[in-house]
Amino acid sequence: MSTDPVAAALEEATRAEAETRYRLQLARESFQAGLAVGAARAREALLAEQAEAQRVAAAALRSVLLSPPYAELEQHRWGPGGRAHFADPRPGDFPGRGAQRHAQPQPGTEREIEATA
Repeated sequence: MSTDPVAAALEEATRAEAETRYRLQLARESFQAGLAVGAARAREALLAEQAEAQRVAAAALRSVLLSPPYAELEQHRWGPGGRAHFADPRPGDFPGRGAQRHAQPQPGTEREIEATA
């Protein structure tokens, strides 16, 4: 059996080239599969991060959205009559030692006081 060295070299070169093509194809497919897995994991992480951010925002807004209306808050803050009548005497207030109870001023009384002054 005589082997031609040139034919053996060509056969070996063909085999090496096929091996190189195979390895390059395998590397390409592995890279694409890794890229797809990485993209899917990144997408899942991003969706989880967005969901957490939305939960945090909802928790922050919950107290504002469920709070009573502004008019009710003002009523609680200033009492009946609003800010203008905040300091008016109320039933059950301490009138002071030896003080006499004052009646609420009548609407015409203020004008009479201003006219005499």
